[in-house]
Amino acid sequence: MPEYDDDWDLPEDRDVPENRDAPEDEENPTPGNKKKKLTWKTVLLALVVFAIVGSLVQVIARGGFGGALNTTGNGGGGAPKKGHAQQQEVRPPKQPKTIKLGNQRVPQASGPIIVINPGLVTPGGSAAVEGGGFDKKATVDILLKARKSDTKGRAIGSVRSDRYGSIYARFRMPESASNRPATLVAQQRGSTKTAQAQVVTGGAVGTAKINKMVGRPGDVVSVSAHGFRPGEAIDVFWGRVSGTPVTTLHTDSGGGVGRADIKVGVAPIGSSTLVLVGKRSKTTATAPFQMLAMYPSMKSKPYALKAGQRITLSANKFAPGERVLVYINSTGGLPAFTAQANGMGQIRDVAFNVPFGLKGRQTLMAIGDQSRAVVRSGFTVLPYTPSAEPSAFGGRAGTTLSFYCAGFAPGETVTAYAGSGSTGQRKIGTFQVDSRGKAAAVGSYKITPADENGVAFQLIGQKSGGVAKASINMSTGRGQGN
Repeated sequence: MPEYDDDWDLPEDRDVPENRDAPEDEENPTPGNKKKKLTWKTVLLALVVFAIVGSLVQVIARGGFGGALNTTGNGGGGAPKKGHAQQQEVRPPKQPKTIKLGNQRVPQASGPIIVINPGLVTPGGSAAVEGGGFDKKATVDILLKARKSDTKGRAIGSVRSDRYGSIYARFRMPESASNRPATLVAQQRGSTKTAQAQVVTGGAVGTAKINKMVGRPGDVVSVSAHGFRPGEAIDVFWGRVSGTPVTTLHTDSGGGVGRADIKVGVAPIGSSTLVLVGKRSKTTATAPFQMLAMYPSMKSKPYALKAGQRITLSANKFAPGERVLVYINSTGGLPAFTAQANGMGQIRDVAFNVPFGLKGRQTLMAIGDQSRAVVRSGFTVLPYTPSAEPSAFGGRAGTTLSFYCAGFAPGETVTAYAGSGSTGQRKIGTFQVDSRGKAAAVGSYKITPADENGVAFQLIGQKSGGVAKASINMSTGRGQGN
């Protein structure tokens, strides 16, 4: 058997035997007398196999592969052992002395430091933590704080630093993590050496498809989606990711939605987006959509009417279920009234009484409270033209007259005046007309000697402003009215 140096790890250090005359049976061995030799290669191979088997036994004894935290370098690391406290005190990092660099202060000396790669991790996803500045061959605990101000952190594993005091490990972000930034802490056991780094969690990205890429609010489209959790509720938004969702879908056992019919919601016109957000996983899926402008229509019935009479409005092509604000002659201030569109975006038979004081052409404007879609229409307010007749065509002084009138606003109060001009006119009485705007034998006027040449009367409605004129002519003895 050949001899070797003490340093037998390197093959080039092996002593090469000198040329010697070998026995004839060794130079030409026969199959019957060949002996197996124990060489350094055989020994080295046996040691490697033994080391690999030993490592496998340790891994299996610890629970198999795929621990929460994998490490590189000597010592290794793994998921926290059973019974290990899930919450652990976090020591605040020692504040280093700083010096001023421009307008910013920087640490004067290097200390423990860690970085997360990538810094954006989805809940349930993995990332790497690497750093340095720890003692060599030290055990470093990895903790996760939900908020930076927390004094305790969730233990997610530990790692052993290498001979340079550096660490490298992979960790898995808990699925319960929210979208808020969390803080990862690496603190050395039995030491004040602690480092922290921020890690931002974000929802995973799913996929969504729409069967129609163009439409307007109220249209029906079919949606399919994948990449969510099984049995998860999904909020559906149009052009935004907050507020009240337009509807909620539910995934199947594979985390997908095969097909769902939904109505297009309200969003600004032009390029828009359908957004699906998983309630538990925060998985987000989007699909582009071209939002068309809305062109509602409105009509009033009747087209022309008098104040106090009832007008009916109808409209369509607003956003389904939205509130519609109706203004008269101006869009400033509060609306004259509001109406609720149905599921088809329609307003049916909304009626109101035309207020007194409106005269002539009026403008109606209806604005969708969500869609801001606008439509304009109008109507005409006709004037009241009442008529009156005196009860007598004439008479001697002392004769009493009354009046018959029609065409006033229903139930309004009418004031009667005798004479003409601003100075000669005098009030002679008031009365109320019935629901048809009529009155009979109302008012009372006694003819005076001054009325020999005739007298004129005016009857004015207090609400409608309608004026009825009448007169008597003493010379002819006939009364006149209009």
